Amino acid sequence: MRSSYTVFFLFVLLLPLVTGCDSTSSSELVAPKVRVTLDLDGLTPLSEGFKYQVWARDGFTNIAGETFNINDTGSYINPSGQVIQPSFVFPVDVTAATALFITIEDRRDSDDTPSSTVLMAGDLSSFQATLSPAHPLAIGSSLTSGGGTFMLMTPSDGVGGNETSGLWFATGARSSLSAGLNLPSLPDGWAYEGWVETADGQISIGAFQQMDDHDFSRLYSLPDTPPFPGEDFIQNPPEGFTFPLDLAGAQVSISVEPFPDDSSQPFGFRILSGSVPANPASDTAYALSPDYQAPSGTARLF
Repeated sequence: MRSSYTVFFLFVLLLPLVTGCDSTSSSELVAPKVRVTLDLDGLTPLSEGFKYQVWARDGFTNIAGETFNINDTGSYINPSGQVIQPSFVFPVDVTAATALFITIEDRRDSDDTPSSTVLMAGDLSSFQATLSPAHPLAIGSSLTSGGGTFMLMTPSDGVGGNETSGLWFATGARSSLSAGLNLPSLPDGWAYEGWVETADGQISIGAFQQMDDHDFSRLYSLPDTPPFPGEDFIQNPPEGFTFPLDLAGAQVSISVEPFPDDSSQPFGFRILSGSVPANPASDTAYALSPDYQAPSGTARLF
């Protein structure tokens, strides 16, 4: 009889352990997630040592993944220039991550802190994310509904015979100009840039962050210019261009650019465009309309 009581007592003690094993939740059995696969569209090849980097956000902690770039054929490449698959490793388990994002890092970057130039981001759901510049971790605005106007004039050299050789994002009479662009402020790490494409080629009008202040360029204007983004194309022509520049029939666009920028060419993130008439008039407002072309994509943890 004593041995029977002993067996029954051991059974009672072991019963919670057995039932506890059976009740293990499926979430406790999820394999660690240390790799991400990207499927991105619209990325521009970066130069001057700049590179893209993938990150995971876990609470307030940013976890650095590997860096990569894109070549001229659209293939992913590693820092050595070798073609690779779009699959990148994290140094730790990122199962608990709530978001993924892509930054642009400059050649001097060597730490585990993301740059302020966050290109796109997305919230994770079932270990997948749709990445967009409109996410709050990135630019935070879709930039699809802006607009504006531009005018042809050369205010830096006074009224003269080349008044259709300058382009300014302003509107109104010269004595009372106001901002010609209606665009949201960009976060740190980004700037707008104006472009004009003529028969001579494409040339920058200048990068800027304020609609009612000078841009950062003024390479081709004389010193006296109004406090708006724009350029008088009347001096110091780059190779292949003839100044005063003939803007008749030119295509005009506004892009979003990394700041600092790695290239003198457009980044491939365009938001507005318009055109100069074949027979343009100076001091006349011409429209810029939404023309949204931006990088996007998806990501999956595994």
